[in-house]
Amino acid sequence: MRVLLIFIDGLGLGSSYADINPLVRFGLPAITELFGQPLTQYIHSVLTPQCCLLGLDATLGVPGLPQSATGQATILTGINTAKVMGRHIQAFPGPQLTQIISKHNIMKRLFAAGLTATSANMYTPNYFELVAARKRRHAAITLAALSTAAALRSLPEVCAGQAVYQDITNEMLPEMGIDNIAVLTPTQAANNLLNISRKYSFTIFEYFQTDRVGHKQDWAKAQRVIRVLDEFIGAVHHRLPADTLLLITSDHGNFEDMGVRTHTLNQVPLIALGCRAQETVSKITDLTGITPAILAALGKDELM
Repeated sequence: MRVLLIFIDGLGLGSSYADINPLVRFGLPAITELFGQPLTQYIHSVLTPQCCLLGLDATLGVPGLPQSATGQATILTGINTAKVMGRHIQAFPGPQLTQIISKHNIMKRLFAAGLTATSANMYTPNYFELVAARKRRHAAITLAALSTAAALRSLPEVCAGQAVYQDITNEMLPEMGIDNIAVLTPTQAANNLLNISRKYSFTIFEYFQTDRVGHKQDWAKAQRVIRVLDEFIGAVHHRLPADTLLLITSDHGNFEDMGVRTHTLNQVPLIALGCRAQETVSKITDLTGITPAILAALGKDELM
């Protein structure tokens, strides 16, 4: 069995009002067709052998709006890091949270058990230079990938179809000073992601344009984001190998409520499609349950 996790930053289950929720205004057919209604807080939980949808608590019992650093750290480790830190932490992990992620994340634990794990994301060639110059900071998923001592994917991999840029299509690469890279359709990017996932026990891909667009309340970009995500998710699902479980989840709400610039208290979706979906996710109630469920699904219950 293999697990492919598509992490979508800032995607919650919001209201059914099209004037504030782009998921309702523009639709997300790849998901709506699976579950029979738009992805909102009113959608019912679905638990069937190969197609599941759950709403997960992202607040983790800690006052305040959920944030990326602790939300992602919790997903990756199974530890309620917001409770450990005493608060929700924004954006990028500090030293203490970095230590928790580096020591306890799912990728490192799988490597220790003799299994394989990878981040499918492409990083720009000057990424580490920017980090050293304090113009970039490692996000939680990057820290998890680095903890395995594996090299991050960069331009050679994306050119060979062995990496996926964070915008899915490569259209934003010229903004990073990188030209002459082919623009992909979301379907082509989905095929590349699936080809990567076939080589690993666990693969993660991080998409964060949803969170950026939500903060900016940019409806035009929101429509573009949904079009890309819909084709991408649909293509991954339709081409999913029989031995692979596809998980789609988020760290907090934001994009689903364009009436505010902040994150939200809304639940986040956990979508499970394919191999042993119901068996894997049926008991998950919040972000702490994702890593233990994946470890158990991959047959490494002793790691829990």
